[in-house]
Amino acid sequence: MDAEMHSADVTQDANKKLLLMMGGVGALIVVLLVGAVFVLPRLVPGGISIQLGNTDAGETITAPPPAGVDVGVPVTLGERVVNLADPGGFRYLKTEIVLSLHVPGVVGSELSTEELEKQQATLNARLEPIKPQIQDILTSVLTAKTVAEVTTPEGKEALREQLIESLQPLLRQYQITGLYFAQFVIQ
Repeated sequence: MDAEMHSADVTQDANKKLLLMMGGVGALIVVLLVGAVFVLPRLVPGGISIQLGNTDAGETITAPPPAGVDVGVPVTLGERVVNLADPGGFRYLKTEIVLSLHVPGVVGSELSTEELEKQQATLNARLEPIKPQIQDILTSVLTAKTVAEVTTPEGKEALREQLIESLQPLLRQYQITGLYFAQFVIQ
């Protein structure tokens, strides 16, 4: 009888130890996952970006604009990384901005790919002398924003409008028909 009780006690002790070990391993996994989510982005230069979905790189799915509607000629202003105006300066915004510009006599939506690339090259060459001013405006507007101001859809729309308003006087001969955030990452 004592042997049976001793065997039952040993089995209960082994079960308790197994449960404690499983709980410890589970807690360790949770700590590692939390650490990966909050610490890794600060350690890895450029942060970590995860894209969900099944789109191929560079694939854009858009509906064609209605005939005769000028969507403008797209001009990429390049990638920008700026500190946001939050206390401590530890938060930054990485963005790529694309302007859509109306070119007199050109309807961007009706151009062939070859003609569009030609128009983009011409526009880039014409904008080259004022690129420093464009970059300065982008930096000034973006660095004045806080994380709270740019994380909501309304905040992004207000930022878009402010950028158009700030850039349009510099681009006198071209009407800005759209401003798009091709990339918008806050760390």
